[in-house]
Amino acid sequence: MPDFLQRRRLARILDRAAAQFTEIPSPEKGWIATMRLALGMSAEDVALRKGVSRNAIYQAERSEKEGAVSLKQMESIAAAMGGKFVYAIVPDAPIDQLKYQQALRRAKALSLEEPEFSSWSQDEQQDWIDDMVAQQLRDMPPHFWDPT
Repeated sequence: MPDFLQRRRLARILDRAAAQFTEIPSPEKGWIATMRLALGMSAEDVALRKGVSRNAIYQAERSEKEGAVSLKQMESIAAAMGGKFVYAIVPDAPIDQLKYQQALRRAKALSLEEPEFSSWSQDEQQDWIDDMVAQQLRDMPPHFWDPT
């Protein structure tokens, strides 16, 4: 499968995931405690099912709130409570929009290197920028994602 088709397919997957996850706020008490409390389980109940101490469950809840819990730990605790842990990285905006924004940043940076760019009319400058954005998006040069 050509790269651009694979990128398009992956972009659709991420865009759909982002649409689903934007409506899911993180619970104030964290996911572990929220699931446990919703089920009416004590920390000891979860600990028995997981084969650890009650304090290990409380520690996992604290670690989750601090952002220090491991993915493996979240997965095993979720399973102990009859759930599953879902981990995702979703884009802040549609993939095409993120790529366009980067292409525009690169085009503007490249315009600074273009001789006499500043002496062109605004329409000529805009046309050049638009063409450069299209070229960046089409070619996806090796340094496309470098900070500009």
